[in-house]
Amino acid sequence: MKNTKEKILQASLLLFNEKGMVNVSLRQIAQELNISQGNLNYHFKLKEDIVEALYFQLVEEMDNQMKSMGNDNQLESLYKSSIKTMEKMYDYKFILIDFIHLMNENSKIKSHYATLMKIRNEQFQKMFQSLIEANILRPAELEQEYDRLYQRMNIIGDSWINIYATFDKNNSVEYYGDLLFEMIYPYLTDKGKRAYQNILKS
Repeated sequence: MKNTKEKILQASLLLFNEKGMVNVSLRQIAQELNISQGNLNYHFKLKEDIVEALYFQLVEEMDNQMKSMGNDNQLESLYKSSIKTMEKMYDYKFILIDFIHLMNENSKIKSHYATLMKIRNEQFQKMFQSLIEANILRPAELEQEYDRLYQRMNIIGDSWINIYATFDKNNSVEYYGDLLFEMIYPYLTDKGKRAYQNILKS
């Protein structure tokens, strides 16, 4: 059974996703749960506290996703991770939709996000290097080529939801996961391309 704090986070997430973070008040969240605002304030004094809790909840889920990536077939793990990443981001879509506002208004989240991106880049660079050693990816031909690949993947990961939510609801979340994964194709060796095609077939 969920406690009051968990219920507040769940209700807030649904309202933020539906109406946008800036359009939801603590009073609306309390009304959604049929509790007093005083009860809500006992757990979260400010809306900012709820937003931070949801942000760090997402980060934890994404960390667990990174840890679950296998070492045996890293290309397949990368594909599955691309799909699951998009699904997770969709679950917390208000963060991406209100991204600029969130970063400008919350210095704690902004600072954490900047550090997190450095950590994620290091994780991806280790994975890319492992794929190079396995002859799945070709060696870098340009300076910082794989750092820049990660940057492009990150840009798509952080911005796709705005296109999906505004113009493109005909495509699925999985479509955008495929789109993200396809960015690696030009870097694949012949062996990597065969593995890539097998992943798509399966």
